[in-house]
Amino acid sequence: MIHHGPSATGGARLGVVVAKRHLKRANARNLVKRLAREAFRHIRAELKPLDIVLRLNARPEALDRLQLRAEIDALLGRVRRQDVKPVMEAAS
Repeated sequence: MIHHGPSATGGARLGVVVAKRHLKRANARNLVKRLAREAFRHIRAELKPLDIVLRLNARPEALDRLQLRAEIDALLGRVRRQDVKPVMEAAS
């Protein structure tokens, strides 16, 4: 799930929340965070000044790096195409 709204700073910022109840192991939580930060780094220059919070809403079926990265890219791609209005979206 992704939340976003206008930023008071000059550029886009990212926050990542991965609850222990969804992923028990620290290495799995860190993997999701690393993938999210890397995906954000690639599109940061194209984003308007936004504060974005990426939140893991449910346990992933598998910790496949390619599948997780594709879902994160899809969520961040939606933010890139939208206006600055605050919105909540879930991955489909």
